Amino acid sequence: MNTVTKAIVLMLAATFIPISASAQRLHFGTNLVVPGQIIEFTAPLNGRPQAARGAWFAPRGLTNLLKPCPLLIVSVPSGSSAIRWLPAVTNCAFQEGWAVLAADGPKVGVSDDTIPYGWGILSSVLDQFTRTWPPARRWPVACAGFSGGAKRSATVAAAMTRDGWNVVGVFMGGCNEDYATLGIQLFQPGQRFLQVPFFLSNGANDPIANPQQATAVADSMRRSGFVNLKLATYTGGHRQHNEHLTEALHGFHPGARALKK
Repeated sequence: MNTVTKAIVLMLAATFIPISASAQRLHFGTNLVVPGQIIEFTAPLNGRPQAARGAWFAPRGLTNLLKPCPLLIVSVPSGSSAIRWLPAVTNCAFQEGWAVLAADGPKVGVSDDTIPYGWGILSSVLDQFTRTWPPARRWPVACAGFSGGAKRSATVAAAMTRDGWNVVGVFMGGCNEDYATLGIQLFQPGQRFLQVPFFLSNGANDPIANPQQATAVADSMRRSGFVNLKLATYTGGHRQHNEHLTEALHGFHPGARALKK
């Protein structure tokens, strides 16, 4: 057995990954992975006595971690719980063959729940997730959120691109400000970030983030160099439009549907 083969075997054994062709059961640590069932875990925070909480669920067809599975990262407005928002996206993700991950940190005031603070929480959860399942570090990733979560998703995508994740798309529902450009300023993700597809979804009757405001966001992003933008409008107000989220996920990774079969 050569050195590379030994390293792969040791990595798989350490993370309880079944590698035979007939194996159909995966474990995340000591938890059996059941498609559609949310698994929660804790992640240590650097320099803090508290821990962050992560939650994720797997799509149907995820039986081999060496086969890439697209991963959706959800973000929420300051002071909100990303884990509690999971049910708002899981049906869309499950339909398209995506896994979903969310992170919550120790409770702080809205003014302290800043973009750097939120990224510190999420990055800790991502580190724990990939320590448990190292192959997940190579999965395609999309970021999604609604309203304030949409703005955060743009900055999360910038940070993940900088850190070498394969970011394949960003869904921003009900967004009225350009935080993608802010993400460039905060995290310096490089030129590749400008190529990432962005899907902006806004309600025609939304009093907070209407289509005209979405157009202004897209114009600002284009001035910053973003080239792959899609704007879509639905009938309704300030609410997430799941049909647009499903459309976006399919566009970000068309091959994901085959994984759930």
